[in-house]
Amino acid sequence: MRTDWLIPKEPPSDRVLHELSQHYPHVDPSAVQGVVFLLRVAAELHGASTQHFARYRLSQGRFVVLIMLHTTPGGEMCCSDIADSVGVSRATMTGLLDGLESDGLIRRVDHPEDRRRITITLTANGRRLLDEILPDHMRRIASVMANLTKDDRKKLRELLEKVRTGLPALLKP
Repeated sequence: MRTDWLIPKEPPSDRVLHELSQHYPHVDPSAVQGVVFLLRVAAELHGASTQHFARYRLSQGRFVVLIMLHTTPGGEMCCSDIADSVGVSRATMTGLLDGLESDGLIRRVDHPEDRRRITITLTANGRRLLDEILPDHMRRIASVMANLTKDDRKKLRELLEKVRTGLPALLKP
């Protein structure tokens, strides 16, 4: 499966990690193996998602925008609120919205109270596309997680949250 990430298929072997730990005392072999394996699974999940959404002429980003609009009370959001919710720049969001609008899946409307803001709404075509995608998408998501019990899934979320809290360590100067 092709991804845009360059991640080894397998974590470094115990032997390689042991040798590294001899030269670099701060090497924790199990930590390295865990991160490499997590990156590999994330890359494969990203690649599979990209292929899945391509069936519907969507990217994951475009799908996320459609779902946000679909699940927001009132079915509309401001462009800046969508960008903030998913953590992308306004310019990136504008590009996503341009494509969705040219495909007839969303509509931009002037905000009723603030002329500087634009409100984004799903079109009937956008709703129809989601009605087509969601049953298959949810079935596939369930299949991805099928080997985990409900308790396993809860534990996985808890463990991933712990990993997430350690991410700032990569960004320290």
